[in-house]
This record gives sequence, C-alpha cells and structure tokens, in this order.
Amino acid sequence: MEAKCPKIDENIGRRVVVFGYLRFFLAFLVLLSHIGVRFFTLNPGVVAVVIFYLLAGFVVSHIYTDILPDTKYKLLYFYKDRILRIFPLYLYVLLLSVIFVSVTSYGNPDFSFTKMLYNVTVIPLNYYMYLDSTILSNPPWCLIPPAWSLGTELQAYLLLSLLFVFKKITPFFVGVSIVIYIVSNFSLINPDYFGYRLLVGVFFIFFTGTLIQKISAKNAQGFEKYFPFFIWITVLFLVPIFYLSNSFSPTYTKETFLGLLVGIPLLFFMAQVRIKLPFNSLLGSLSYGVFLSHFFAIWILDFIAFPKHNFLLYVSALTTLSLLVAYIGVSTVEKKVKNIREFNSPIKKNKL
Repeated sequence: MEAKCPKIDENIGRRVVVFGYLRFFLAFLVLLSHIGVRFFTLNPGVVAVVIFYLLAGFVVSHIYTDILPDTKYKLLYFYKDRILRIFPLYLYVLLLSVIFVSVTSYGNPDFSFTKMLYNVTVIPLNYYMYLDSTILSNPPWCLIPPAWSLGTELQAYLLLSLLFVFKKITPFFVGVSIVIYIVSNFSLINPDYFGYRLLVGVFFIFFTGTLIQKISAKNAQGFEKYFPFFIWITVLFLVPIFYLSNSFSPTYTKETFLGLLVGIPLLFFMAQVRIKLPFNSLLGSLSYGVFLSHFFAIWILDFIAFPKHNFLLYVSALTTLSLLVAYIGVSTVEKKVKNIREFNSPIKKNKL
C-alpha cells in the first residue's frame, strides 16, 4: 500500500477556519489599489501584500510541520505542493492574457523568448528592475503585473525550506533581512526595492508568519515564542521616530509598517478562531484567481471602453469579471490538480 497524508487546504488548518475570507478581502484590496483607490493617501494593496507575506509563512509552516509525511522525501513533497498551488492557475491566467493581447494587440505586446521565460517561470518577475520581463509596451507591464510578488513568495518558500532543515543558519538570514528592511526604509538604499519587493529585505516577514503558526500550534521554542512580538514592538517603536524625523520614504514605508502592525495581531487572532463559516474554502480558492486575473479584467474593460465615471459600476464590473475568470479556473484547472496534492508517498511496503 502507498502511504498518504491528508489533503492540504490552505484555508482550514488545525484551528484556522476563516482564512479564506481574509485571503479574499486582501485580494480585493489589491484589486482596488490597481484602479487608483487610496485610503488616507495609503496604498491598500501594499498593506494587503505584507499581510499576504505573513499568511504565506503561516501556511507553509502549517503544511510542513502538521501535514507533510515525515520521511526523507518531505522536502520533495513540499516543493510539489507549492508548485501545484502556484502554477496551474497562474498558467491558466497567463494563457488567457497571451491570447487577449495577441488577438487585440492591447498594450502593443512585444514577445521574446527571454521575456516569456521570465513570465512563465515567475521567480525572476520581482527582479523587473534588473531583468526586462515586460511584454506589453504601453504600459510597460508583464503579462500578470501583480505576479512579481509571487516571485518573491516562491523565493521565500525555497529559503524557508532550507531553514526548516538547517535551523542553525536561521538567525543570520532573518537578521540580515531585518537590517536591510530598516536601512532601506531610511532611504539609504532603494526603499521600494529592498523594503517591499526583493526577498532580501522582506524575508523576515515570511519568517514571522511561520512563527505565528508555531506559537498558535504550541510548537515554538525559546526565542521563537517572542520573535513576532519583537517585530511588532520594533515597528511600533520606529513609527514615531520616522514621523518626528520626517523619514518616511516616498514609496511604501507607511504601508509596510501598517501591514506588520495590523497583520501580526490579526493572524494571532484568526489562528484561534473556531467558528466555521460557509464558503470559506471557496473564497480562499477564488482569492488567488482574483489576485491573478484582475489586471486581465482591467484590460478587457479598457479595451471595450467600459465607462469609468461611475465608480461603483466600474468596480462591480471589474470584480464580477475577475470572479468569473477565477471561478472558471478554480472549477476546471484547480479541480484537476486537487487530488494530486494528497501526496502519495513513493515508498511502498513489501507485501508479506
């Protein structure tokens, strides 16, 4: 017989039962940010991405420690799960985008092998400031503009998997990340790149999410129990310093601070929630589709000259179209890979 481990549901953990609602709300904030919505001049999409970083760390810690079979193939199972989680729906939206811009010539697409390789493999996308991954010429975007954060996320998974095995090197990577984040937000180096987009400056956020999960599951040891609180207090301490010295960068320092100050206690709270709400899993699945497809929906509405003067009508149309694309992807593409994520072990017992 083949050894199996339980199905993986990123929206329902040991006690986490409402993350689907949170993920959907965060994806909607990202959607709003890309049509110019601001709250008190703050970009809600950046706050949402920071909380997504925390949540990603929480989820992979739950998967690695609580779900995956404890065998020598554990890392392979982990990589398999992340690939099956990220790429099927991503490639589905990518294909739709390629077809759309090819047929309509929207944005004056400029295809090349290298650029397409960057878009398909995802990981290079958050290095857009150094590697040209733009397919559209006007405006200069890749095929799924928000996917740069998926590049950061995939890199975080690779590094986290390394630290799950070689725990002694964790303080070095986390410490360097914290220092670079703080230095960048004082604008000593580019605050947008190193304080928000590149893994080197935000890895500690993913790591904080893993420790929130471990603390919630009562698996944290030593300083792990206090690290998320240390990060929260440090950011809270930095806020008045930045304010009084007028050191807030022209990019996203306020938003990343807010994401940490709101996200850390929010995840702690939601990790204790026991109320089961309907449609939690569905909303969690749709959230990723909405995150990926809303730019595709924006392009379609722009191409057909959908009126923007009525904001509520435009947001409703954009949300509906994004949800439709997401639902088709979830009910077809993701449905086919769902059972594969059960992780059948390659180790077979000899029959007696």
